[in-house]
Amino acid sequence: MVKDFFRKISVLYHRRKQNLHLINLEKPAYIHHTVQFYFHKNISIGKYTRLMPHCYFNGEGGLAIGDGTIIAQKTVILTSTHKYKGTDCLPYGLEDELKPVTIGKGCWIGFGAMICPGVIIGDGAIVAMGAVVTKNVEAGQVVGGNPAKVIADRNEQMNIAEIVKDETFFMKKLLEQNKTRRDGRKNIPDYNLLK
Repeated sequence: MVKDFFRKISVLYHRRKQNLHLINLEKPAYIHHTVQFYFHKNISIGKYTRLMPHCYFNGEGGLAIGDGTIIAQKTVILTSTHKYKGTDCLPYGLEDELKPVTIGKGCWIGFGAMICPGVIIGDGAIVAMGAVVTKNVEAGQVVGGNPAKVIADRNEQMNIAEIVKDETFFMKKLLEQNKTRRDGRKNIPDYNLLK
């Protein structure tokens, strides 16, 4: 009981630091309390999204995360970079280049992936763990490596456009099943689920 009390206090402290009220956030969404956001007002997050522990999101250039997207632990998304060409000082100039990042609906970004400024990831795409995405990823593609290269294409096995249209997302199904499973049982609080 004491352990649960201190956990709740810790979560509330981290949650307050996150300033989620400054983000354009659709609910329900699962956002772990250790996720770090910067330039909140330039970030939008869709419903049924799951953001796992220790992710870092820099929204300076603009960041849009689509509905039903799952982003694994320690993922880094950058939307700005130092301007190093044509500057009057070294190693880079005083201004940053701002390049928005867009992640489509129903995407899965693996553990420790890095998404570079200016990248667009299409609906239903998968980014493998540890991948460094420097170029756009088409809908349904599976990419991995450094720099990320196409490994497979999911469009051959499934109709991603139809699945996105029907909003058949993992988190949506999970929430529906949990509601069904928990009927008649004590509801277990989950401090990271925002309703």
